[in-house]
Amino acid sequence: MKKLLTIAALVGVTSLSFGQGYIQFANNASSRYSTNTPASAHGTGFLTASAQPAGTAYYFALFAAPSTQNTISTLTDPTLSGWTFVHMGTNTAQAGRLSGNDSDAGAAAQIPGFAANSTADFAIAGWTANIGTTWAEAQAWWANGTAAGSAARPGWFGINSTIANDAILLPFGSTYNGTFGSTAALMNGFGLSFYQVPEPTGFALAGLGAAVMLIFRRRKA
Repeated sequence: MKKLLTIAALVGVTSLSFGQGYIQFANNASSRYSTNTPASAHGTGFLTASAQPAGTAYYFALFAAPSTQNTISTLTDPTLSGWTFVHMGTNTAQAGRLSGNDSDAGAAAQIPGFAANSTADFAIAGWTANIGTTWAEAQAWWANGTAAGSAARPGWFGINSTIANDAILLPFGSTYNGTFGSTAALMNGFGLSFYQVPEPTGFALAGLGAAVMLIFRRRKA
């Protein structure tokens, strides 16, 4: 009886694995992330000249949405509404490269909530480790676009403005599709920008300096 229950459980787990959708969550030489581009250049072109500081750790959050989503913009919607966080990744030894693939799935990540052979849209956010090691920490730092945490913890942060559109998720053990690539339907390279909000004392000193300059000019006149 115990043997039968064990076999049934294994069959159930196997069926569940095959029922879930998987996609490759890693980039390549033509879709690197970079720390040498301004915020206005996120997602435009292939950022092959990565300037990743040596030894710096980065984390990346993968987001999924129904295939009808089609866009993501931190300028018009910094809350990322319509997108669901589904997986984490980190940088590799190669500059500008990242991976979030599951070790037990080969070269892919399981995407919860999306079945095998279904389609979904994907987007990604990246940040330096001093901001946090989870998306919840990075999201609190980002504070819906105000980068409220950057006063105490300045760092690199970016959200890719291009998305992987209508990507097909495949069953476990397949030759998986990827989120990155050179076609219009996939994510290309993207830039992380440096955010640092001056401390309140910095604003006060700046205001004092401006006042002194104004008084000096009036006396000179």
